[in-house]
Amino acid sequence: MNHESPEPTTPVADDRPAPTTRLVDLGPGDAERIMALEHLVWFEIAQGVSTEDNLAELDFERTRGAEIISPTPRLGAAADAAPPLAGFFASWPMAVTAPGPRGALTRLPMNGLTWVGVHPDTRRRGILRQMMTDHLHTAHEQGEVVAGLQAAEPAIYGRFGYGAASLDVTLTIARGTDLSAGDELDRAAEQVSTHFVPAGTPEAMEAIQRAHVSAAGHTLGAVTRNDSMARVWFRDHPSARGSKEPLQAMFAVRDGEPTGYALFRRTASWGDDGLPSGKVLVREIGASDPASLLALARRLVDFDLTSTVSLYGRGTDDPLLWWAGGPRQVGLRAHDSLWVRLVDVDAALTARGYAAPVDVVLDVVDPICPWNERRWRLTVGEDGVGRCLPTDDEPDLRLPVAALGAAFLGSRPLAAQAVAGVVSERHTGTVAELSRAMRGDVEPIAAIGF
Repeated sequence: MNHESPEPTTPVADDRPAPTTRLVDLGPGDAERIMALEHLVWFEIAQGVSTEDNLAELDFERTRGAEIISPTPRLGAAADAAPPLAGFFASWPMAVTAPGPRGALTRLPMNGLTWVGVHPDTRRRGILRQMMTDHLHTAHEQGEVVAGLQAAEPAIYGRFGYGAASLDVTLTIARGTDLSAGDELDRAAEQVSTHFVPAGTPEAMEAIQRAHVSAAGHTLGAVTRNDSMARVWFRDHPSARGSKEPLQAMFAVRDGEPTGYALFRRTASWGDDGLPSGKVLVREIGASDPASLLALARRLVDFDLTSTVSLYGRGTDDPLLWWAGGPRQVGLRAHDSLWVRLVDVDAALTARGYAAPVDVVLDVVDPICPWNERRWRLTVGEDGVGRCLPTDDEPDLRLPVAALGAAFLGSRPLAAQAVAGVVSERHTGTVAELSRAMRGDVEPIAAIGF
């Protein structure tokens, strides 16, 4: 789908004239323009990695740009150069594991937004709003009812209807930590074997993807890559890696079947006393059951020549935290992880499950996606299955669509958001009623990086 009709942007907090832009589909032929803007936005350059390799992580059927069609003359630019990009964005078809009925889990399709950037010369002049509106309207037209992203800066995306729905917790554990889990789980973990191989081979990437999808089906909040992403995601370029160890993939196996995986890299270091102080950096770890997670973790804290293990992408009530002795025994750092956006309120609230019956009328505020901005009746039966339909009934509560996104994975309860002034209650008790129904049994895990 191509929306190429010119659409001037609206100046935002800037008195300079806004450039006239149009949104266009981008393809491999735009590689030079994309990478030029990418380097300006992120100012990170992977040495020795070709443009082709950099762009292999894009789905060009879902990559768009804001092209300047009435540019100010630019000193140093060739007269016949292609129009510069004022911004660009891309997305992937992914999935997220959300609460299902009565404590079950359900995996839902999710539009994963990424590579969002605006040229430094055209910031604060409405281009990001233009791109985000196009992105969400296109997702709506394509039937994608939930979108997600990871925010480089947390102040940006709330105004476009995204709510921070999970936390990314990094746990740092000392080498040799006794991961105490109880006799029954200990016995189960002893039945799990582990081994590791370089992650960058086609065979390893295929095995990682199988284990990744399997683990996500058992893990609230887990975000999964699709198969085409997985085929390129873990390439490890020696020129960019330098002296670091190649990325390794560790697998947990029971009865010949993979039950978990971890992606990690060790970095060598020696203290002034001559003792080894290497670090193990675990990029992802996932498992289909607690015993497999325990077996992987015990192997990771037992490498020679290391002193600490840092596990990224964990959750606030993670079993790894408590197996290691709790917050006072473990280094813990948390920040926002997945931001969720309901592209279609009715379809999204119908697709997830609920922990308790509820019957409430929501007055949803959503100026970016006007089809959502109305009253909706959400009715959930004893079976935890919900149905959300338009209604003209008087509302029980009024809330921005971002509040529903924040609560969608079973965390960020609406009752807490009401205390913060985000949600307003019209009929006493309805916020608590809906808040309890949307809660998950555990906190969601952090999303993988995308």
